[in-house]
Amino acid sequence: MLKVFFLGMIFGAIMQLGFLDRLSKVVGAFLLKDLTIPKALMIAMGVGAILIYTGEHFGLLQLHIKPFYPVGIALGGLVFGTGMVIVGYCPGSMPEAVGEGRMDAFLGIVSGVIGGIIFTVLYPVYHNSFLHGPTFGAPTLTDLMGLEGISKMIVGTAIGGTFVVLAFVIDWLEKKYIKN
Repeated sequence: MLKVFFLGMIFGAIMQLGFLDRLSKVVGAFLLKDLTIPKALMIAMGVGAILIYTGEHFGLLQLHIKPFYPVGIALGGLVFGTGMVIVGYCPGSMPEAVGEGRMDAFLGIVSGVIGGIIFTVLYPVYHNSFLHGPTFGAPTLTDLMGLEGISKMIVGTAIGGTFVVLAFVIDWLEKKYIKN
C-alpha cells in the first residue's frame, strides 16, 4: 500500500509539473491545439506496456484480463469524455487539483462518486437488458497472435516502445506545424 502511495505522489508531481491538470490543457487536447496530454498518455502507455510484459515474463506479476466488452467500452468512453468536457479535468488529475485547493475538481470527484453509486445500483437492470450486448473472451493482442514466453515479451515491449517513439514524433510535429 505504501508503494502505491509513493507512486501516486510521483505521478501527481509529474502531472503538476507538466500542468496536465489545467483546463487549458484538456481543451487544447480536445481541439488538437496542445498535445501535451496525449503525448504524456502515450509515454505512460508505452512505459507501462514495457514494464508489464517484462514483469510478466520474469514472473514478477500475473495479468488478470477482463473480457472484451465493446458496448461497455463505447458507453464508458462516451461517459468518460462527456465528464472530462463538463468538469474540465481528467479523472487522474482531479485529486491533484483538489490538493491545490480547487473546489471545481472536488465537486467533480463528488459527482463521480455519486455517478458510480447510481451505476452500481442500476447495473443489475442494465446487465440483464438488451442494451448490455455481448462480451468476448479476455485476449491480449499478444494472445491473439499466439505468442508465449520471450516472444510475447519482445512483441509487448516493441508495442510499448512504439508508443514512446510515437509520442516523440508527435512532439516534433507539434513543434514544427502547430506551435509555429
